[in-house]
Amino acid sequence: MESGLVKVKGGTIYYETRGQGLPLVLIHAGFLDSRMWDPQFDLYSKTYKVIRYDVRGFGKSSKAFEKFADIDDLQSLLQHLKIDKAHVVGLSNGGRIAIDFTTNHPEMVNGLVLVGSGCSGYKDTPEEAEVWKDFEKQMAPQQEFVKQGKLAEAAMIDVETWACAQSPESRRKIISMALDNAHVAADDPWQFQTHPSPRGYDRLAEISSPTLVIVGERDVKGMRSISETIHKKIPQSKYLLVRGADHIVNLSRTEEFDEEVLNFLRGIR
Repeated sequence: MESGLVKVKGGTIYYETRGQGLPLVLIHAGFLDSRMWDPQFDLYSKTYKVIRYDVRGFGKSSKAFEKFADIDDLQSLLQHLKIDKAHVVGLSNGGRIAIDFTTNHPEMVNGLVLVGSGCSGYKDTPEEAEVWKDFEKQMAPQQEFVKQGKLAEAAMIDVETWACAQSPESRRKIISMALDNAHVAADDPWQFQTHPSPRGYDRLAEISSPTLVIVGERDVKGMRSISETIHKKIPQSKYLLVRGADHIVNLSRTEEFDEEVLNFLRGIR
């Protein structure tokens, strides 16, 4: 395994790589870090050169203190590793990054897997807007904890909300990562984020890379709706609803997730 720090505009990005073959990038969810991919990092490296990294503000990567773009960080990392093209797998906020990276650097993406994905510039329907209003009420205690400086308590609300279908072992792992990254609730790593224009949502129809959209049956309702819309807008994308899985599908239903993702990637020339 190789690991290290890459200098990027205004900071550093921590990464790890393992294996040989076609490169495959794993991008983590917004309240965790690259360790959430432990099972996939081990398994996928038997076939691929797997790269996982901590998004700016998370894990061992530096905090942001000036404007930056996640897609520029990813491009800098791949250039550092001398990688011209890769499969990209992104979960939640990682999916948002994967979409923006694919629409801005289509020549660098071989296959795309979006899991419970976010999407920059997403436009809610009136029904979805109501769903998110209810969700915001549900998450209101988290904001109070942040105001009180109770970041561990705020992080646990993320665990309860996004990781409700985990085994005891994976739940412990997620709690550990969430607590390690609890500072992001106060730091707000997105406050300096710059987004490409036009946003990802407006460019979904441009994506030509083979795409698999995955979402957990027990993910929050709004995220399931976003995944369905992303699938409908990306030409010839495939869609998979994983029964019994929560937002962190790769850990709540690991075997099914790995089987579906690896079969999909094998089918890409």
